Amino acid sequence: MRKKLMIFLIGLFLVNLAAPGFAGNQGETFTLDPFTGFYQFDGAQNLDLRSYYGLRAGYNFTKNLAVEGMIGYSLTEIEFMKYQDRDVRFFRYGIDALYHFNADGNFVPFVSAGVGGTQTMNSSNGMADHGYGLINYGVGVKYFLADTVALRGDVKQALFKQSGDTRTNLEYTVGLNFLLGAEKKAVAVIPPAADTTAPTVVCVTPTDDVTGVAVDRNITATFSEEMNRSMITTSTFSVKRGTTPVPGTVTYAGRTATFKPATVLEKGITYTATSAAGVKDLAGNALAKNYVWSFTTVSSPKMCPVVLISLEDSHFAFDSAALTEDGKTILNYNAKILIENPKMKIRIAGYTSAAGTHEYNQKLSEKRAAAVRDYLIKEGVAPNRLTKIGYGETRPAEYEPVPENIYSEAAKANQRVLFEIIVK
Repeated sequence: MRKKLMIFLIGLFLVNLAAPGFAGNQGETFTLDPFTGFYQFDGAQNLDLRSYYGLRAGYNFTKNLAVEGMIGYSLTEIEFMKYQDRDVRFFRYGIDALYHFNADGNFVPFVSAGVGGTQTMNSSNGMADHGYGLINYGVGVKYFLADTVALRGDVKQALFKQSGDTRTNLEYTVGLNFLLGAEKKAVAVIPPAADTTAPTVVCVTPTDDVTGVAVDRNITATFSEEMNRSMITTSTFSVKRGTTPVPGTVTYAGRTATFKPATVLEKGITYTATSAAGVKDLAGNALAKNYVWSFTTVSSPKMCPVVLISLEDSHFAFDSAALTEDGKTILNYNAKILIENPKMKIRIAGYTSAAGTHEYNQKLSEKRAAAVRDYLIKEGVAPNRLTKIGYGETRPAEYEPVPENIYSEAAKANQRVLFEIIVK
């Protein structure tokens, strides 16, 4: 058992190598330390090594210097002639001074020295009681598990006189050391690094160079971080037809600025939108240069009054290019329009949401566009009137702030197949 206890004490020293930081020993605090271990008697006392229990209580004058009193107890047996194997109650008491090293750390070694005494109670067995004064010294360690609780281990040697000779006892103990009245130390908070990164425009709608934009839609610009909303105005976010400003209002929410035209836009017209340089984020960093993009509104029909219907994600099997029955019904209607207008040529464009890899999204958009073209040909539309293209996740109809949410309104808006009229 002594070997196991020594291994534990050594391990308590070594555990510091991987220990997290906690508060160390603190001054002007009381301590309470229940302990257990083993007490080894000098051979001349003829008493067995047995379990040892006790309690220490003390006061830390400073974080380094402390004093404590203790009382310990062991029930042992005597190994001497006619008293062989008889129980002996053993008491130990004393007062010690302690000096702590590395007092601010979570691993706190210390040395101790003090005076005390022992008393054996064995008169019931026909033997005389014995009491001795002693001096003791030793080493120990406290390992703080929290601000006010530490594991403690001690090894002490006690010297006393018996029949004119110096005797030596050893004690090995472990226990829990509680600090009473200690202040919990605040955990140091590392302030975040100052924001020195200039904001950028990460997404716009309608997207740059897109055609067929609805005349009644809003124009938006989404920034890489939250901006100073007082700077997002019609002066810094504008829409023009050529050099003529489009009247409207600007609002800002989250990271997105929205321009709402005062009236519907004109059909078949290219408009230019600008997010002006100089607008600042909340840290005062400015947009480095103007962000400019353009889009063209839907053209007025010339040869036929019909509008081809686009297919949404719900018109395909989930995560597939296979058409559902609703999708086929819509295509039957489109096929009829195309057959009635033989000069009309169509480009079938497939799009996806932002979820998934770029390669997967590109292939899925191409497969869906191809599936639509094949179905229209089967319904009687000449192949030379139909071309197809897949845009994957590019050219979204709506910005997707959380691409993983495939059920968001923005994701649904981006999962589509559109018919683009290229010749009428």
